[in-house]
Amino acid sequence: MTAVAIAAGGGGDAVTAALLADKMTTLRVAAIMSFSWDRLMIDPAPGPRNRADFDGLIDRDGVSEVPSTAVLRADGESTLPRLAKHIGRPLLLMDIEAGVTGLAHQIRCAAALFGADELVVIDTGGDILATGTESNLRSPLADSVALAAAISTGLPTQVLVAGIGVDGELSPAELEARLIALDAEEFVNLVPEDAEEIANIWSWHPSEANALLAVAASGWRGCVETQRGAVVDVTEATTRVYRIAAAAALAESSLAALLTRTSTLEEIEHLLRERRGYSDIDVERNRLVHRSPPRMPDAKTLAIIDGYCAHADARGVDALTVRRVIELTDATHPAATAALREHLARSRPGNFLPPLYMVQPAKGPALPDDAALSSGARN
Repeated sequence: MTAVAIAAGGGGDAVTAALLADKMTTLRVAAIMSFSWDRLMIDPAPGPRNRADFDGLIDRDGVSEVPSTAVLRADGESTLPRLAKHIGRPLLLMDIEAGVTGLAHQIRCAAALFGADELVVIDTGGDILATGTESNLRSPLADSVALAAAISTGLPTQVLVAGIGVDGELSPAELEARLIALDAEEFVNLVPEDAEEIANIWSWHPSEANALLAVAASGWRGCVETQRGAVVDVTEATTRVYRIAAAAALAESSLAALLTRTSTLEEIEHLLRERRGYSDIDVERNRLVHRSPPRMPDAKTLAIIDGYCAHADARGVDALTVRRVIELTDATHPAATAALREHLARSRPGNFLPPLYMVQPAKGPALPDDAALSSGARN
């Protein structure tokens, strides 16, 4: 049997999709489909990118393949071309300009192209299980659209949910209740060898949820603070991957059901605003207006990080995500992010262990702060 995997949350989920594809003994995953929807520090355009935003995509009979040479036409970067070098399978763009109905057509084209009999929708964190009423649910658009489109194809579809709770949205109690209600079964438990296969990706990829899944698989356990101050516990349960029948998830997921007949992205946003008061893309638009200007690392950067880590340590936090450190220091531009990463690698090697920044450093030598900073500033 052959399948197409659908990364419900975008590029980070595509990494996990590639990892889980190698663990499917009854299915051969021929291709992976993903949104191009990156953090604003990488791509300053709110919302997911569509085919018209790229140069260099390959038209594959109704669906677009993303080669490593593809680039965005306007300012910003997409992480998909760089991921295309790592995942070992064709990487296909999911374009939702034509809503769920348009995306369902693309998925059917992909299935026909690769001779797929089945679809596997993959989500890390578990917000794909949400009903839409949960108080901490922040970003349901991509997952709900992906689930609705997959089921709309009429192809047999299953959902794999990895790293329960690592996205910091639904609470452990909410997720446990949803797994029970949906009759979920444990599919696989990730191990250190799985983390090793993708470890180099987290030196540059900004995904937090999928990076924390890899951290859990490596054997690390602890309390992690992520973007906007959300706190996630990485535990033994984090490495478990669950399988759910997609039809059950849709029947229980009011947001996916709500969006099934949409034919434009504007219609998707309108329905989400009616139901929840705003869309995910509205949140990004608002951030662009109110965020601080990006800033290169300077003499104050380490003091900011060290001071914050002292307070985090007092609150019982073991590590920050690198994404959280970038947010705290306003290094929210590709050049500033790269300079900060180099700066921390030189001056705080015991703390800087991507994708984590440890609150308490491991023992080891560090360059003097001024030498490290001058080196980072040159690049």
